[in-house]
Amino acid sequence: MPTPDWSDVLNIGLPILDEQHKQLFAIADDLLSAIARGEGEAVLKDIFDRLKSYTKYHFKEEEEYMRRIGYPKAEEHAAEHVLLMMRVNTLWRLIENGEIISPKGVSLFVSDWIVEHIMDKDGQIGQFAKAGA
Repeated sequence: MPTPDWSDVLNIGLPILDEQHKQLFAIADDLLSAIARGEGEAVLKDIFDRLKSYTKYHFKEEEEYMRRIGYPKAEEHAAEHVLLMMRVNTLWRLIENGEIISPKGVSLFVSDWIVEHIMDKDGQIGQFAKAGA
């Protein structure tokens, strides 16, 4: 089950962060595709390493941006990043321990991440930044 296609509705109006979101989305799609193809642990580990690494980079960049613009919910937002990383790490541990991971389950995780975090929480950052511009 592929992830939904990226569309402009997912843009939060901050080009740098939007490009980073697209990259995260592409890596998550690579992961889902590899799981669906039943690829081995080595391939999944490589994709997961990319996902974790890029997610850490993106969260750091986004958190720095929130502080720069004085976003009032920056700490709350950063706490959500910690929870998302915990979910990513838990998913990897399941794969690493030989658990069968449902592509549908990963798709739901990615969709939840997109809908709940990017469109809602990150969208609020975009609205705040535009209001202050």
